[in-house]
Amino acid sequence: MVVTVILLFSLQAHAVELNGTQKEGYRLITVTQGIELVLKNSRMIKVTLSDNIISFQDSLLSRSALLPQLNAYVNKVFNSNVPASLSGSSTIQTGDKNPFSYGFDVYQTLFDFGKNISNFKASRESYKATCAHTESIKRLATLEFIISYFNVLETEKMILVFEKEVQSLSAYLNDIEQLYKYGSVVENDLLPAKIRLADAKQKLIAARNYKEIAIARLNNLLVLPLREKTQVQDVLMDVPEFPDMDYAWETAINLRPEIAFYEDQIKASVLMEKARKVENYPVVFADAGYVYRQNNFVAHESNSSVLLGTKVNLYDGGAAQAQLLKERARQNKLNEQKTKLSEDIKFEIEDSYYGLENACEKVDVARGALEQADENVRFYRVKYNAGVATTTDVLEAISLQTKAQFNFCNDNYEMKRSYAKLMYSMGLDLLLIYEKMESKND
Repeated sequence: MVVTVILLFSLQAHAVELNGTQKEGYRLITVTQGIELVLKNSRMIKVTLSDNIISFQDSLLSRSALLPQLNAYVNKVFNSNVPASLSGSSTIQTGDKNPFSYGFDVYQTLFDFGKNISNFKASRESYKATCAHTESIKRLATLEFIISYFNVLETEKMILVFEKEVQSLSAYLNDIEQLYKYGSVVENDLLPAKIRLADAKQKLIAARNYKEIAIARLNNLLVLPLREKTQVQDVLMDVPEFPDMDYAWETAINLRPEIAFYEDQIKASVLMEKARKVENYPVVFADAGYVYRQNNFVAHESNSSVLLGTKVNLYDGGAAQAQLLKERARQNKLNEQKTKLSEDIKFEIEDSYYGLENACEKVDVARGALEQADENVRFYRVKYNAGVATTTDVLEAISLQTKAQFNFCNDNYEMKRSYAKLMYSMGLDLLLIYEKMESKND
């Protein structure tokens, strides 16, 4: 199903390095490499893996009730007096003063109305639920990394945008200074350009700081040193086709591990309820053993035995009934939580779907405005040099150019983030999706 959905979108994507080549001294990381590192090293994932081990051992603990219980012992008794009995006025020795004994005992439950097997099956379902929870944590960590990854790329693009604005304003200020030198403009024409240039430099400084924070955040997710010199590759893709909303919902219900978590928890609770119903029913058991007791005054020092019996708890103070009602209430709670989760996932898909659609439309608009803004700057600079445009006209053109570039970069990476969120919401394998993207560039 995953492959079918990926083919549905018909993504034409490939990865390219943002700056063309790997920088010297930098660690180059692609999206897929980063996802693999997160899945391997993420502390959040490692914490949940311990829960898997705990839950698995709990299942083994429940299974132990189905298997024979073997006990053995060895004793050496040191008495202060020799064991003896009275026979009239005579004393007859009945045992050794310091006897030695050993033995073993095997206990096996033969029939308990299914209580132990229900407990074991419930523990297995709980283990599956824990594994599903771990899988949901892995997917969440993957999405968090991808969003952080695109945030780094966006900050790098924003630096280029503000660098270009500084260059444009510097070139324009240089033109004005030359005209002022020859008396073609007045000094007041210099002030707006200087203020705009200072403002652009401040935005450039802020963008560079944002980049450092974004890289530190990315390194933290990758469990790398915060100041590791990390370089990322951009991911270029065409505007994707959109899935049918009902199909997206159905896919999410079938694939999301969060849904599987509640389904397994409900199954475990149903099995626990069965065990609670027969908690105080009779238990049939067998107990076999062998014992040796050192005693020179008895006919047989060793003996073996087999015991078949039944036992029943006649009154437990209402504990079993309380546990039964508690388990039924837990089932109702889990069913409500599953229903709520299903509705939340539908809303999440709806939000991601329209977020992606909105970003795709904005990218198309921003791309057209970007081309027009570049031409607008060239047009007004020519007019200004010819003396038919004002300083305000040129500065406004440069400002519009920067705004258009800013919007395009922001919308482009918002589209990529929204796409990742939609794929996550549908329950698809993000690693597989980005592997296919990168393979199309090979």
